[in-house]
Amino acid sequence: MASTTISLRTDTELKAQAEEILNQLGMTLNGTFNMLLHQIVREKSVPLSLSLASENSMYADLLVAEDERINGYVGRSGDEILKDFDLIVAEAEAKYGV
Repeated sequence: MASTTISLRTDTELKAQAEEILNQLGMTLNGTFNMLLHQIVREKSVPLSLSLASENSMYADLLVAEDERINGYVGRSGDEILKDFDLIVAEAEAKYGV
């Protein structure tokens, strides 16, 4: 695959701040731009939200999941989850006569 160079002009401090955050996420500026371009093409929109500031961020979720796995959490099977859904639906039907 042939490659091309993209030249961007941005504020020096903004670039340094972005690189610091990306570094904490284990990413590079170049890799992030490539990932963004791939997702733009695939999704036909501008996706991708990674944040260190939000407890609801994908990165925070990944850290929690990794910590749980390290501490022995295996998770639940799809069958277990579907049984719980069936129980919830049955209870709602009994309660509301649906």
